[in-house]
Amino acid sequence: MLAILKRYSMAFVFLLLVVVLMLIGTMGVMSFGDKMLHDTGIETQAMKPRGEDLIK
Repeated sequence: MLAILKRYSMAFVFLLLVVVLMLIGTMGVMSFGDKMLHDTGIETQAMKPRGEDLIK
């Protein structure tokens, strides 16, 4: 088991780094989108589609 960790340690570190960066990016985009929506003054509960009703 120790030999596997020694052999693939850089790959595990790189994988962990990629996962952390993806989480940070996702949180940043969500925060940016929420801020943009808040700045427009549109309430999310008031938005409803105006298309025709397909379920009859």
